[in-house]
Amino acid sequence: MSGLTVLTEAATGHYSLTASIAALAHAKNVYALTAESRFGTAQEAARQTTALADAWGVSGNVHILSSREDPRLHEVDLVTNLGFVRPINRALLGRLKPGVSIALMWEPWEFRESDLDLAACRELNIPVLGTQESHPALQLFDYVGLVAMKLLFELEIEVFRSRLIVVGQGVLAEKTLAVLTRNGAHATVLSGRPPETLSSGKAQDAFRQADAAVIVEHHLKESLIGPDGQITAFQLKDLNPGLSIAHICGAVDASQIETAQIPLAPRPIAPAGYMSVLTNYVGPKPLIDLHAAGLKVGSGLARERQAGHAGAAAEERVLRTLDLAVGFGSAVGGKR
Repeated sequence: MSGLTVLTEAATGHYSLTASIAALAHAKNVYALTAESRFGTAQEAARQTTALADAWGVSGNVHILSSREDPRLHEVDLVTNLGFVRPINRALLGRLKPGVSIALMWEPWEFRESDLDLAACRELNIPVLGTQESHPALQLFDYVGLVAMKLLFELEIEVFRSRLIVVGQGVLAEKTLAVLTRNGAHATVLSGRPPETLSSGKAQDAFRQADAAVIVEHHLKESLIGPDGQITAFQLKDLNPGLSIAHICGAVDASQIETAQIPLAPRPIAPAGYMSVLTNYVGPKPLIDLHAAGLKVGSGLARERQAGHAGAAAEERVLRTLDLAVGFGSAVGGKR
């Protein structure tokens, strides 16, 4: 990343690592934007980020920003889509220089319009690429099953020989099922879609016998458990008074689950489309691997911009040469 200026976040916990990772890769300047959050104050996020940069000997390259209107934003070559940088909207894009690129620390199927104004990026000819989390060098989705195991252990569910239900569809549910099964669980999947809605006969039979359910549904926006859900928490309690719930992602009503006195982990939980806990819940390595890979993808885009290639042309050139990169294609969620 030599000579590049990067915009990322200054954050707490494992997320304080990203700015220093970019600096260790010889970024010219790393601007780390911070804000208040439920994870800590802006002051604490800045303190943790700068302390790590100092410990790693890169404090001269890491600079804390407290405003999305800081004039130094116009120097940025590469933007990451991490928490305090979002939303990457038209207002933020307007403060960046014309030659900027955007690296996403996820795959395009995880896209949310509220986080990234992709139409504005296309209009402004700003290249945007995601990071292939399923790449053999990363295998990040496998960690989701380990996250589920950690949540189950917190609920005092042993996993081994436990009867578990995985609620969800797609790669997250598939990987969670695989990990739980490899560790001796008797696990089954309910997709949450006909004919496997949570009120179906098959689902009710499964709930009656289960020790716990793992909610890992990233796409479905309709409520799974709650007053307007496929099933209410009170119905679950009637079916199985001993059931526990581990929540990774999916639309459920935590307040009703609590009222029904069903054990739930973690607390608080995230709304639909977001994850209550990420892969770094089990340790920093998945986050380090993902963010380092995302920075590599972004570095490739930035170099193509410096070589005079903009927008789709820069994306295409990186996609041809770097298999860690993944594009949107002609529609959100597709691969170019």
